[in-house]
Amino acid sequence: MKTLAHQPTAQPVPTTTHSDTTIRRLAKLNFEVIAMNDAVLAHDLDEARFRTHFIHMSVQDMGFWEVARVAADVVLLLRGLGCDPLPGYGQAMLNLARALTP
Repeated sequence: MKTLAHQPTAQPVPTTTHSDTTIRRLAKLNFEVIAMNDAVLAHDLDEARFRTHFIHMSVQDMGFWEVARVAADVVLLLRGLGCDPLPGYGQAMLNLARALTP
């Protein structure tokens, strides 16, 4: 009998059943999203990229795979340092903010 390899499943952002540490980490990430958006409004795309990478790595470490996928979309659309972002990055940033909001 064949068994399927374990695949990470998408997990919703926690609400009331998770530890205080997880809730604090998510609150900090919401502040990071605000800082990411503020950086874009200030035309500092490199700062926005830094914040986006931090958010992406943090939600991966926490095991929130769906939020990590949304954050990865922002990373891809903002592109590398010094590059112009691709169309749709603003909507992707909004999607990330919504994904982190319970």
